[in-house]
Amino acid sequence: MMIFIGEASKLSGASIKAIRHYDSLGLLPSIRRAGSYRVFTEREINTIKLIKQAQEVGFKLGEFKSVFLSSENVPSWEQINIIISQKDAQIANEISLLEEKQSSLRQYSKNILECLKADPNCSKPVV
Repeated sequence: MMIFIGEASKLSGASIKAIRHYDSLGLLPSIRRAGSYRVFTEREINTIKLIKQAQEVGFKLGEFKSVFLSSENVPSWEQINIIISQKDAQIANEISLLEEKQSSLRQYSKNILECLKADPNCSKPVV
């Protein structure tokens, strides 16, 4: 059974434009062609689903590109798990930085409220 891009889009949940983009980036290196038409297998459709899910959880296409362009043209679960672990560490770091900013913001607000309690006209900021 030959699956063309329209059906691949329906089966994977990715738009035709997205699928073409993945292909142009080399994320779908094993797609065969029948004339000028891309012909998809279940394997490519699953790969498209994987790429789409990765994007939904915050991956950029470039982060997955090296995995999909391995010498075998087939990403291994070990490779995928490595980049998932790296992304998890990156997110944890971003959360930590945001928590620090939130703490500073709360301290700033507290300082302003204490200043206003002590003196309603305390060094009001110039706007």
